[in-house]
Amino acid sequence: MNGLARVIFFGKQGELRERTIQHQLQRASALNIIINAISVWTTLHLSKAVEYQKGLGGFKEDLLHHMSPLGWEHINLLGEYHFSHEKMVSLDSLRPLKLS
Repeated sequence: MNGLARVIFFGKQGELRERTIQHQLQRASALNIIINAISVWTTLHLSKAVEYQKGLGGFKEDLLHHMSPLGWEHINLLGEYHFSHEKMVSLDSLRPLKLS
């Protein structure tokens, strides 16, 4: 959990620089909300992946205790997006909306 917090909280070199304790607590609470959101999202998708693998058969239940919802490799933390030229829509193909 601390590793995930460090990855998320990289602004201002990971330091709480707010002057008041109230503002510091708000910053820390916001960080906890983000960590919890990532954990819940990952848990839901891991659950679906486990059910899918069980449906295929040959799933090893004893490996489940090695899984953690605190991984973040699948989360786009920096807002880097990659687009495929094959999937791009040309502006000519867009039809204008008709307002009545």
